[in-house]
Amino acid sequence: MRFYRAQVVRLQDELRLAGARDHSDEDADFGVAPDGVLREVAGRTSTTTPGVVTISTAGLTRLLADDAKPIVIDAMTNWWGSSIPGAVGLKYAGLGGDFADEAQGRLKAKKGEISGGDLKRPIVAVGWNSERFDGRNLALHLVALGYTHVYWYRGGREAWEVNGLPEAIADVQPW
Repeated sequence: MRFYRAQVVRLQDELRLAGARDHSDEDADFGVAPDGVLREVAGRTSTTTPGVVTISTAGLTRLLADDAKPIVIDAMTNWWGSSIPGAVGLKYAGLGGDFADEAQGRLKAKKGEISGGDLKRPIVAVGWNSERFDGRNLALHLVALGYTHVYWYRGGREAWEVNGLPEAIADVQPW
C-alpha cells in the first residue's frame, strides 16, 4: 500500500506543477440538490444529505476529541492504505445500490459488532472526497439501519490529508 501512496503523492506534485488542482475542496458547493438516493461512486456531491449531519475537517477533529468517541467507518474506495486514526475499514461499503440489496444486509449484520448495538452512538462515514459518493452512500446506509447520530465527513480522507492531520492504517474488517 505504501507503494500506491508514493505514486499518488508523485501525481499530486505533478498536478500542482502543471497548475492543475490536486484535490477537491471539501466546502465546494456544486449546486447539487440534496436527496436520500444512493448514487454511483463518482460524481459531485451535495453539501448536505437528509438525515445526516455533514461535518468538516475542523468539526471532525473536535468530535474525535469528544468523550463520546464516535465510530469512524471508512468506505475504502480510492484507498491506498491510510485513513483517519482509529477508523474501521469496510471495503466498498459506500457503493451505490439500494437499501434492500446484499450490501445493506451485510452491513446490518455488521452493525451490532461495530457499535455494540448502540444506535445512538455517534458514527462518522468517510469516503474519498466531495466528488465521490462513497462516504455519503455509507452514511445513508447507516441511517437506513436506524443509527440516529450519523455524520458524513464530506471532505473525506483527501481533506484530512491536505490538512496535514495524522493518518494511520484502517482496521480493515470483513463484512
